[in-house]
Amino acid sequence: MRRASSHIAPWAIAVWLALWHVAAMALASPILLPSPIATALRLVELLPDPAFWARIAFSLARIVGGFALGAVFGALGALASVRWRAIEELLAPVMALTKSVPVASITVLALIWLRASNLAVLVVLLVVLPLVYENTMQGLRATSRSLDEVASLFHLQSFRHLRFFVMPRLFPYLRAALVTALGMGWKAGVAAEVIGIPAGSLGEALYDAKIYFDTAGLFAVTLATVGASAVTTWLMQIALAALEPIVCGAAGHAKLFESCESQAGASATGTSPENDSAELHLEDISKSFEGKRVLVGVSFSINTGAPVCLMAPSGSGKTTLLRIVAGLETADTGRAFMGDEPKWLPRISMAFQDDRLADQASALANTRLPLAPESMAWNEAPALLEQLGLGERLHSPAGTCSGGERRRIALARALLTPHDILLLDEPFTGLDGTARDTCARIIREREHASIVLVATHDREDAERLGARIYHITQ
Repeated sequence: MRRASSHIAPWAIAVWLALWHVAAMALASPILLPSPIATALRLVELLPDPAFWARIAFSLARIVGGFALGAVFGALGALASVRWRAIEELLAPVMALTKSVPVASITVLALIWLRASNLAVLVVLLVVLPLVYENTMQGLRATSRSLDEVASLFHLQSFRHLRFFVMPRLFPYLRAALVTALGMGWKAGVAAEVIGIPAGSLGEALYDAKIYFDTAGLFAVTLATVGASAVTTWLMQIALAALEPIVCGAAGHAKLFESCESQAGASATGTSPENDSAELHLEDISKSFEGKRVLVGVSFSINTGAPVCLMAPSGSGKTTLLRIVAGLETADTGRAFMGDEPKWLPRISMAFQDDRLADQASALANTRLPLAPESMAWNEAPALLEQLGLGERLHSPAGTCSGGERRRIALARALLTPHDILLLDEPFTGLDGTARDTCARIIREREHASIVLVATHDREDAERLGARIYHITQ
């Protein structure tokens, strides 16, 4: 299937110009329809005139100003509406009105409040506002719940969450809204100027051309307006294309996260020394989904340095139990706790069953997302990825990595994140025997002072980790 394209073919333009010329010759009335040649000559006459360029600058400044205000207010309104339902309900009538009220009505009303010279600013703002607001809302709500869980579990800073997980999904919606809104802003802004007739504007030039029956001049100014709209839209698209990889943390554009200047030679588990002898207790945990029992009365304990592997067929509740320990699910009955109801909350790290990576970011950036810059784990990240066989993929986008490589990136992130409890959900999926042996060895070496709980259906993986097996029964 051929992909639809917005490119305008030169031959199509030539056909329409020919039809225009034939129609002008048939009518034989320059007042009703000037020919393309007459229009082009009139435009050539206008181009050397400084007053003509002053008109373009006048309208450009106000249309771009209204566009910028509408884009900012629309984006901020969408952010607030997604965060607070009451804000969305409050803004709903306003957005409905701005979409349905005719531009002419807005313009006439605005003339009561504003000087004609600033009329286009308000009109363009009201045209752009609902477009950016609604598209931004859609983009924000299209973000991945699974990646939001990663941000929550690893306590990502809001800026990192926004840049690496939210913006890659939001940006296409925002780009589409801004491109469409700018074109509509030019049409609405110049239409408002035709009604308000501010001195020195393109709208005034169109109005004068109509009054004096200068149809060729009207066509020429219209073409100039279309050209100005096309140029500003093209420039904005270039700017957005350059901005996208930066704001989305794409590989090669997240310098802080991709620096390899310093590396730590020693391994670090991230486990607090005072908790070396801690114990995780799972007590009578049960969980149901839509009336189906998934976990029934699960109880056991895990000591530091003694990994436990949950063994059960797929769909038997292994992942659900890990999510309960991680705080991502709530048990119907029972509890998971450390020690004798300690006052401190354990730090939890996890390698999810699905890798949950920022696909546009590099392998190194993904592993460093939960880490403090220049911490021991931050500096150790390149070396750990090297040990995992990813030395040549440090700066490759995660989305271009194979399934096994992505699995190891997710594992490295879980190992580097400071933790008291490490949860691994099918950690060796997609790896060959050699890679599994390497990963298991690294886990054993690093996690001797951590509580490690692994979900797997492969007994050999449990043996590689030297783990005690706990069978989940229903």
